[in-house]
Amino acid sequence: MNWISPDQWARLAEEETDAHRLATAHDGWLDRYADWLLWSGGKPPRVEGLREEVMRRYSFAPRGYLGRQLVIKASDQKPAMLLAGEDPGEIVVRENGMTYLVEPGAGYSSGLFLDQRVNRRWVAGFGAKRMLNLFAYTCSFTVCAAAAGGQTCSVDSAQSVLRRGRANLAANGIDPADGHRFLVDDAAKVVPRLIRRGEKFDLIVLDPPTFGRAAGSVFRIEKNLPDLVSQCFELLEPGGSLLVSCNFSEWGEQDLQNLCRKVIGGGLCAMETGERPPEIPRGAVSCRIRKER
Repeated sequence: MNWISPDQWARLAEEETDAHRLATAHDGWLDRYADWLLWSGGKPPRVEGLREEVMRRYSFAPRGYLGRQLVIKASDQKPAMLLAGEDPGEIVVRENGMTYLVEPGAGYSSGLFLDQRVNRRWVAGFGAKRMLNLFAYTCSFTVCAAAAGGQTCSVDSAQSVLRRGRANLAANGIDPADGHRFLVDDAAKVVPRLIRRGEKFDLIVLDPPTFGRAAGSVFRIEKNLPDLVSQCFELLEPGGSLLVSCNFSEWGEQDLQNLCRKVIGGGLCAMETGERPPEIPRGAVSCRIRKER
C-alpha cells in the first residue's frame, strides 16, 4: 500500500484538514475522516495491520474502521460495514479550515468528494461576488464561496443533499438565508431560465454526474455536457470563471479541455487544468475557464 508521508500528514494538519486520502493500493484506497478510516475497494486489509501501521507512521489511533466494496453503479452501492471500533454516524470534518458534515459509513459518498480539495481551495480564493453551483450535492463549493463573502445559488435535484448543504453553511457560521438560494430542480432546466432572466455570475461550478435522472429527464454527460458548458459560459460576467469537473472514466484532462474549447471557442476564453490533491492520482478531471473581458 502506498501511504502519504509523515510530512504530508503534518502539512494537512497545518492546513486544518482531517479529511483526505491516506493510502492507495492496487485494489482500493484508504480515506481518513477525522478519527475514522474508510477502506473502499476489494477485500479490506486486516484492522490490526492498519492500526499498527497508522500508529507507526503518524502516531494516530483511529476510533473506528469501515470498509465498503465498490460497485459499478452508484445506485447499487451499499453502506460501508463497521470493521472495528465505534460507528461514526454523522461527524464533523475539517478541510482547508472549513467545516463539513459527513457520514463515512454512507453508500456512494460520505458527503464530501475528497478529490476536489484543491478546487475548493481555488474557489475560496477566487472571491466571487455571485456564484452559481450546479449539481451542488452537499454544497461544499458553496461553503467556500460564501465564506469568502459571496452570494450563492446552489442547484440540485435532491432535496436531502441541499438540506445537508444548508447545514454545512450553518456549521461555518454562515446564515443560509442571507444571500444564498437553494433550488431543488434539474440543473439543465434551471440554467436556461437564468439566462432568460438576464442573471449573471462571476463564478460558476459545473460538476455533474456521469449519469443521472431528475424530474423525468435523463442526464448523460457525453451527450448533455456540451450544451451546459455553452449555456454556463453565457451566464458568466466578462472576466468571470467557470469550473467544469467530471468523473467520466473515458475522459482525461485534455479530453475535457478539448470539449470545452470546441463548445466555447478558444479566442473567447483562457483555460487551465484544475487540480487534484497530490495523494489522489486518479479521480475527477477538471478545467477552469476564464471569460475574456
